[in-house]
Amino acid sequence: MNNPAPFRSALTLIALATTTLAACASAQPVAPAGPQSAPDAARFGASLDVIRPLLDVACTSITIRELPLEEMPIAQTSHIQAECSGLDHAGAPREAEFVFADDALAFVWVLTDAGEADALRAALETAHGAPSHDLPPATAFTQARLALRHDTPELLYYGAHVAAMYEGWFDQMAAQFAQ
Repeated sequence: MNNPAPFRSALTLIALATTTLAACASAQPVAPAGPQSAPDAARFGASLDVIRPLLDVACTSITIRELPLEEMPIAQTSHIQAECSGLDHAGAPREAEFVFADDALAFVWVLTDAGEADALRAALETAHGAPSHDLPPATAFTQARLALRHDTPELLYYGAHVAAMYEGWFDQMAAQFAQ
């Protein structure tokens, strides 16, 4: 009768090696995202506990702030902002704000420079086509759940669970500017 112990030992070694490689790969910094997609740490709908390890890798420093509920209309129980410095995004180290409503990531603001607006817009149009809303304060690409703000130079990325709110906001601004 054959002894199954060597076979089990080999399978155990393979499983351990695979687990170790997967753990090492997940801890490695990811390639920086361009403006056409949200930062890799932006797992919309995920909790701060899930996203925090990703921010620890992506940011040179992080500050977690609890903010007043009344400043976040979609929040019922908590409004938390993770302020990230040194995020490598869209070709430069940036400041970013990961905003959580009721412990679910709702949106991310990534600060840009006003001088980058034309290049950022061109990259967004190349990736996503024409903007859904082209307004003085922002150029929105609701089909990709993102916008390029002009009044405060920054990129906005938001999750599917808050998309209707942002689409309504852009529609409301469009109606204002049409008058």
